Amino acid sequence: MREFTDKGVTLRWSEAVTQVASGVQRVLVEAGPAVSSHDTLRLIFSENGGPERAVRGWPVGCDPQTGMQQFAAALPMAMKGHPLAWRPVLTASGREVDPGQQTIAKPGPANITETDRPSPSLEHIAHFVVPFEANFHATGETPDGVWLHFSIREGGTVTGPKLSGTIEPVGGDWMQVRPDGVGNLHAKAMIKPSDGGAPIMFDDSGICDFGQSGFAALCNGQLPATAPARIASRYLTSNARYTWLNRVQGFGIGQASLSDVTLRFDVYSAKGTSDG
Repeated sequence: MREFTDKGVTLRWSEAVTQVASGVQRVLVEAGPAVSSHDTLRLIFSENGGPERAVRGWPVGCDPQTGMQQFAAALPMAMKGHPLAWRPVLTASGREVDPGQQTIAKPGPANITETDRPSPSLEHIAHFVVPFEANFHATGETPDGVWLHFSIREGGTVTGPKLSGTIEPVGGDWMQVRPDGVGNLHAKAMIKPSDGGAPIMFDDSGICDFGQSGFAALCNGQLPATAPARIASRYLTSNARYTWLNRVQGFGIGQASLSDVTLRFDVYSAKGTSDG
């Protein structure tokens, strides 16, 4: 059993996994204290030292003896001879508990010193769930890759410590999938704040990584069930309660799910060490 504690929040997990279906294995993580089922747990994993990807866990109850909130998540089975490395990352109360951010001191000559550069502080703005119509439009293979247009449908939500509301069923995403399997997304949409007032427009750009074979699969009418997404978000509004968003450069980390054609991501703002 592995354990990591940061500022009073503890994560416990076992690297042993349970296969629950062909190609799928189940992982159980405990988090606490003062962690609820409304907090978010993700598993960051990589196969054979490759790029990191993420899957989202789901709450499965609270241990009555320890008071720890339990989360489950599904990981893909690694190919034979390809080790799968993973760690849990908890987002709770607007901050992340990430075992991967531990600093490990390396021994060296006594007369050599290293100055640590302070990391920027991240503030969680909200969790976005953006559903799209299933009948997206593809151009077919062009000299500029394959272009897809996704129209936003009803049911989109924004929930978080700084912003909550619904996503209006207008706007959409134009995505260019390059021959290397990387999708360049560009989405425009509108948020209706839960506390009323003028809407908030947002503009997202970023990438979805469909893998090395993603382009060939798309040309054959197929895409992987999920793809990690990294997003840069900008906002514009006349709503007096949210004009601070006009100055925010958001950073989104999430996942595109092609099984239900939904983009889910968390947006953070960053304050650098040189900011006033």
